[in-house]
Amino acid sequence: MINFLNQSIIYNYNVSANTKCRNSFVCNKSIPVSDSFTKQISNINFQGVDKRNDTSNGRFLKGLKNITDPYSGIKLLTFKEMEQISKDLSQIDNSQKKIRYLKKYEKSMLPVEREVYNYFEYKTRKDYFASFSKLLRQQKPISIKKLQSEQSDVFDKIEKATKDVSPKNRKLIMAEVNEGRRRILKNENDKHSFKRKMFIDNLLKLQCEGILEATEKDLLKNRKFYGLSDLAEARERFENEQLNHAKDGKTPVDLIIDLKHKYIPYYNDEYKKIIQIARELPSSNTSVSAFVIKYADRSDNEIAERLLNQSVASVEHIEADSLGGDNEADNFMLVSRARNTERGNLPIKAFIKMHPEIPNNTQRYVNDIIKNVYKGKLKGYEWYPYVLKDTLHNSGIDVDISNYKIPPEEAFKTLPPRLRNRYPNYKQFIPDRTEPLNIKV
Repeated sequence: MINFLNQSIIYNYNVSANTKCRNSFVCNKSIPVSDSFTKQISNINFQGVDKRNDTSNGRFLKGLKNITDPYSGIKLLTFKEMEQISKDLSQIDNSQKKIRYLKKYEKSMLPVEREVYNYFEYKTRKDYFASFSKLLRQQKPISIKKLQSEQSDVFDKIEKATKDVSPKNRKLIMAEVNEGRRRILKNENDKHSFKRKMFIDNLLKLQCEGILEATEKDLLKNRKFYGLSDLAEARERFENEQLNHAKDGKTPVDLIIDLKHKYIPYYNDEYKKIIQIARELPSSNTSVSAFVIKYADRSDNEIAERLLNQSVASVEHIEADSLGGDNEADNFMLVSRARNTERGNLPIKAFIKMHPEIPNNTQRYVNDIIKNVYKGKLKGYEWYPYVLKDTLHNSGIDVDISNYKIPPEEAFKTLPPRLRNRYPNYKQFIPDRTEPLNIKV
């Protein structure tokens, strides 16, 4: 590890601008996600980062410990664990002591965070009084150069993809790309002026405007006047609300995508692929360089918390609700906050292409769930491993529960009546009852 970190410290400023590495100060290779940060632990929403989703029926998973993240393989932290970590870190007065405290949570650090932690651990051995912010500021000039290269690679990919879109849309997309390139190279006063979220939001706006225009033309041309009220609602919210503002479970973008599926399913959405590529732009969750730049001027406590708070468990829809997934127990599992945000509403099969280790990690997740059942932590939900297995299979992941010792005739005795018709494969094991069950969630 020391030799590897030494390479990081003596980074060669002549690194090729074409490098695609992302997962360390020297070589980084991770998939970008939405760049989000919780400054206070009280802001972490256990029910998931995406507030569009109703995860209330997944509350039974809340608080489970020693659970493997099916997406990344790390050990998830509970909200209460992160809350205690935050309090403890605030009472530790120097960086070296913080490093020693964080050591026991290494298994809960995501790849970028672990790389930063390893860097801090090595540097503080030599300089007992070095602050985290000071160490990041020292690394910042190098990181700016690397981040510029990483971002330029994605813009090159977008520009190549525009060859397959119409001239009108290509002109609009390239205007955003060129402005993004200008901002990347600007860096006035050592400030990285390019904003990833702003760039993606601008593309989303162009996508939405195209769908709204196409929907209106189709409804009027084919005299589908019954759809005009849906169109008016979507347009009104799009023009007057933020894109990510959720109302009644839907954001303006959700409503507009719903319009497309409902009224113009044949519409050629040229922005969809472009936006998918744009989401590959590095963020502090996926690029050490972006992490360094974002947190170099933050307090040591804030930086220390950031090494773990993206690993807090959130309830995830296996099949995204925006794609038809239900808000029921069989469609929920725990995942890390960072990976929940990264996936968004991407189908599991597509997400596996980005993270091929997901099937193996999901098996570990299921094994951990079964252990918690045996410990009595999922009282009344002994049937969860059975229905989870079926849902995962339908999503392209096969898990083995042959070692689960609670037979279905016992496990399904506590299945809530509202769910009895959801699982025909287990119908013979489900009691024929109508009275409600008093199951604590």
